[in-house]
Amino acid sequence: MSQTASSSSADHCPPPQSPVDIRPQDTDCSALPPLRFRHPTRLDMELHYEGPEHHCPGCTRDNEGTVKAVPARGESGESGEKCLLSVGDDTYRLVDVHWHTPSEHTVGGVAFPLEQHMKYRREVAQGKFEYTVVAVLVHPGQANDSLDQLLSSARQAEDPEGSWEVPDVQLDTLLPSCTESHRYLGSTTVCPYTPGVRWNVLTHPVQASAAALEHYREVFPKGNALEAQPLGDRRIVSDRHRWW
Repeated sequence: MSQTASSSSADHCPPPQSPVDIRPQDTDCSALPPLRFRHPTRLDMELHYEGPEHHCPGCTRDNEGTVKAVPARGESGESGEKCLLSVGDDTYRLVDVHWHTPSEHTVGGVAFPLEQHMKYRREVAQGKFEYTVVAVLVHPGQANDSLDQLLSSARQAEDPEGSWEVPDVQLDTLLPSCTESHRYLGSTTVCPYTPGVRWNVLTHPVQASAAALEHYREVFPKGNALEAQPLGDRRIVSDRHRWW
């Protein structure tokens, strides 16, 4: 967490439940429904900086904000309608992609240089939504054209309403070829820490160039990650040893 908590300004916020430290040896292996992604081959992404005041004005427990990418609206007016994730019988639509440095989730207490969140939602009642997030850990290595482009374009815009576009993004390349995951029920990692979020932390990381990772770190020199929270009596389940 990049800022010191202040009890007086943060009392109105419920305690966060995510992220958590994942200890693979302590997770429950289960025959979980696989994550099925259906993304356009290429699409343009619109990026903008979103500061912490957007979520919870005056809460010093929040992080430094983040840069969010959303599918640019085409002539049809559609945004994330064609970017889908199916988990069993449930289908979710992409809300945004954003990044935290260093990683928010840790594995055996170890953090990665970056964590990517692909946030999806589905409507469960009129105007009410259920959220699921696919978290991808990122470490330096081979360049990833789409991910490198997105990270290298990140900035804190002087105009709070300002945005910029990155064309021809291949969403599927932001994911590893193996999408086995650790799953648990938690919350958003920014104030107001909305509960009921279904987390899918992929067991395999992806790579990005060291230069792209360094650029994103320069945008958030103090980091923009929330520290791991107590797991409590929750359990983390995993499909890392599939048998279907």
